Amino acid sequence: MPTFSVNPATYRWLILICAFFSLCISQGMTLAGPTVFDEVILIELAEITGSEISLGAFKLTGLIMFLTAGGLGMFAGALADRVGVKPLMLIGMTMLAAGNFFYGRIQSLGDLYWVYAGFGVLLTLCGLMLNVMLVSRWFVRGRGLAIGLLLAGSSLGNGFFPPMNAWLLGIVGDWREVFAWIALIPLAMVPVLFFVLKERPAGSDSNDPNAAISVEAKAQTTGYTLMEALASLNFWVVAIVAMCTFYAILAMSTHAFLYLRSEGYEPQIAATGATILFVGGLIGKIISGYLAEAFGRKRVLLTGLGLMLVGSATLVAAIILSSAEALWFGLVFFGFGWGGIYTLLQLLAADLFGLLALGKILGAINVMDTIGGALGPWLTGVLFEVNKSYVLPFTVITGLLLLAILAASLLRPEQGAYQSVASEAA
Repeated sequence: MPTFSVNPATYRWLILICAFFSLCISQGMTLAGPTVFDEVILIELAEITGSEISLGAFKLTGLIMFLTAGGLGMFAGALADRVGVKPLMLIGMTMLAAGNFFYGRIQSLGDLYWVYAGFGVLLTLCGLMLNVMLVSRWFVRGRGLAIGLLLAGSSLGNGFFPPMNAWLLGIVGDWREVFAWIALIPLAMVPVLFFVLKERPAGSDSNDPNAAISVEAKAQTTGYTLMEALASLNFWVVAIVAMCTFYAILAMSTHAFLYLRSEGYEPQIAATGATILFVGGLIGKIISGYLAEAFGRKRVLLTGLGLMLVGSATLVAAIILSSAEALWFGLVFFGFGWGGIYTLLQLLAADLFGLLALGKILGAINVMDTIGGALGPWLTGVLFEVNKSYVLPFTVITGLLLLAILAASLLRPEQGAYQSVASEAA
């Protein structure tokens, strides 16, 4: 496939930009973006079917999406190791356009479930895992900052699409037509990926003046096999932290709009509140990537988990005390912490296990984190139905974050594959 002819030192930044927007679009259009339409879709589907639809049944969509992604994660990772990420990302973007087009034509919960099953497939193809693989191949030195910048794309997408969708809904007036228009966004990304993406840096000899790129090329054959990773304590620490935090992240992000609406805020304010959560995540991702290079992965990971814990506990207190100030502070703390965790988990996977079988290893971790991500939105909706309050579901989030902190304290980053490659890059 054709690519632009660009100096290798510059090319990796083009790769990062492409991955950034790929993640921005794939995450924003499947996770936070559609939540703006939850109220109107619930009302319209109830009118079509003639019966009220529970929030738990409606939020089963997230469970379906993430279980699908988790079930296909190892297969997609192994396929990416074999055929590369570029063809998979092109297919994923095309599926994202089709999924949003059909979203605007649903007539029942069953139709909605099928759309989200398709979203689960495309998230394995052009979502978090493959974009992290791509960027990790191009960056050894400065990998923390690069992955932090990449993952900022996720927060940008999740922060941008809810208010944009709310704005479009206000102009167009028909949520179905809005989905037809936004389906054009991933289609526009397909030719960009086709012409710009390149799988990995080309090999170079020891006299190559572009030393950093040479190291990236050599790093492709360094790392653990899948079985070696599964036998290590670090793998299970990362997997447990990922499962607990992805439950918390997806539960909070998909319910932030509905939570703020339940507190009496108007739709545009509720969408802005959700955006605050994601903007905090965006800033946290960039800062944590930089800090991880300066102060170490484990220390920054524990700090991010601590901020998330403070944020979720503050939100519980905000509901109990009916405090608007605590509500906004809780969202900010949770968002900053979330950004740090999101970055560190992806960075740790590449650092600890190397690039040799990173697709398979990320796929295995993906099985665990998607179990948490799948349960988060659905179970939060079910628990909300118990007493029409978010106190219980947010308390569950707080408990899982405590468990994640305990697991993270056992991490041994000094045993990772990154150390030998980084010493060569120094």
